[in-house]
Amino acid sequence: MIVMRKFAWVAIILVILVTVSAVGVLGEISSGVKTGDWITYQVSVSGYPPADHDLKFATMDILEVEGVIIHLSVTSEFANSTTFTEQITLNLDEGILGDAFFIPSNLNTGDQFYDVLQGNLTITGKQTRLIAGAERPVVLHSAGATRYIWDRETGALVYARSTGQNFTIETSIDKTNMWRPDILNFKPSIFYPVIVAVVALITILSAISAIWIKQKKQRPLLLTLEATGAVFTAVFLVAYLGGMLMTPSTTVLHSELPVRITLFIVGAALLVLILASAILILREKTLKSFSALKAGLLIVALAYFLFNLHSLFTLDWIGEWERAIFGGGSLSTVILIQDISSFVGIIARFIAGIIALVAVVFYLHRGLLSTPRLYKVLRWILVLEAIYWLALIPTAITLAYLAMIFYRLPMDLLSNLAWTTLPLFVESMVLPFALLVLAKKIGYQKPPASAIKWAWISGVFLIVVFWLTNMGSWMLTVGTKGTSYLIHYPQNLFSFIITVGGLIALALYTAYFAKKKGLTQTWQSLNLRGIGAIITLLGLYFLWNYLNWIFFGGSYIWSNWYAWSLGHNLDLWMLTLPLVGIPLMLYHPSSERVGA
Repeated sequence: MIVMRKFAWVAIILVILVTVSAVGVLGEISSGVKTGDWITYQVSVSGYPPADHDLKFATMDILEVEGVIIHLSVTSEFANSTTFTEQITLNLDEGILGDAFFIPSNLNTGDQFYDVLQGNLTITGKQTRLIAGAERPVVLHSAGATRYIWDRETGALVYARSTGQNFTIETSIDKTNMWRPDILNFKPSIFYPVIVAVVALITILSAISAIWIKQKKQRPLLLTLEATGAVFTAVFLVAYLGGMLMTPSTTVLHSELPVRITLFIVGAALLVLILASAILILREKTLKSFSALKAGLLIVALAYFLFNLHSLFTLDWIGEWERAIFGGGSLSTVILIQDISSFVGIIARFIAGIIALVAVVFYLHRGLLSTPRLYKVLRWILVLEAIYWLALIPTAITLAYLAMIFYRLPMDLLSNLAWTTLPLFVESMVLPFALLVLAKKIGYQKPPASAIKWAWISGVFLIVVFWLTNMGSWMLTVGTKGTSYLIHYPQNLFSFIITVGGLIALALYTAYFAKKKGLTQTWQSLNLRGIGAIITLLGLYFLWNYLNWIFFGGSYIWSNWYAWSLGHNLDLWMLTLPLVGIPLMLYHPSSERVGA
């Protein structure tokens, strides 16, 4: 009897626990919408749908929300331009969801909810997507012939794709008042404070710079420029190197909010200071800044070394040939050859980065190297850079081989050769030849005139290589995205113009300047002002392309161009060049002094 009583009490307790648990689960069901919310949908229909499914537009208004009960008014516009309005009542608790218009909010992968039409449904995934102008967390489910995507926070349907016997219907959210569209990929609550901070900082820097320019004070302005450039470069390198701390991958963290906001603010300040320094240079005739040049050399050397370190130790390429989408065969062999040869080149450039950084640190600590040692360091850096570019020869040859195989139409073949293969041949054969000749011409007992001539030749070829490779990337992007990708996004049009027209103009100007003012008999007689201007303009090209993404980038604008310029561009460290170019325009060897 006692045993039976104990059993009865245990049973009662279990029933109570189960009941409480069930009530708790039901209590978690909640609606994420409120009275007055509305959604408009675009509907795309293909094939031969039933007449009542042949829609092109729909509007949903939330009339009233009572806990888990939602009263809707739905207006549908059909392909024949007729409209139909009906009022629907949903009940999330009882699984009355209509056509899965709304589900309980804040579900996670593996969570279940009930639909009277389809039974228990399970959330199969969770993502972040661009929805109605904003990056939103979404949850996914596929049921039979229909795939659903709901906004996680509101539970609202944002996308559905249904396939019938002879038709397919795609419904996607167009506009809504349930969230505010992002501005330049920032949430409005973040964007406006950032803009206020940027405007305030720019105003302060502009006022201070104007005073310094008026008083012709080089030193404080240039040191402020170098300090700002150092902060920007540090965050820029953290964005790239940070991915290596998680896994040796190509992950870049510049879209992470804290990193991006910092780059946004400091990058805007850096552009203002570069402009102010340019104005000072135009007004200032005396040459007396040296500390800023030292700081710039250190920043550029660090960027060169650390960016190459990132390129060397991102190991995603290992096994790439085994993951070739075509599987095995000649393509896998081609990828294997390209990866190994390119890795050898990156090793060479990494060693060059070590040598350059050690030389600059020695210079800052103990003074300039002796002339013979300085020439030796320069020769080693030039040879290693040449090896880096020479390592691209197998890639050029194999890509030409693949183009001959895969592109049957003459225009497709010519397009590939012009925008991909030709730039590779120039950068892997012409440029390294010039660098090796320059390395041979540099020497303590060799006449400087010949080395100076080949230094200019190498510089012109380097800019031409950047023009060919970046223009090729832009042409392939425009071929895929169309000219609307430029017309609708002015920042893209500007990058396109400075690539296609600006870089070749800089190359031609460099050649002209070399012929008229650069071919001197001694290193001391070089026109540093002109050299500094060329270096600054080249660096500004890379700096703008990066800041273009920081200021305006987002998933809505991603393309092959951004994939190339941000992810595969191993010369992006050159965005630091203005930190050397600008003080170089104000530097003269005779100005060097202790403590300057």
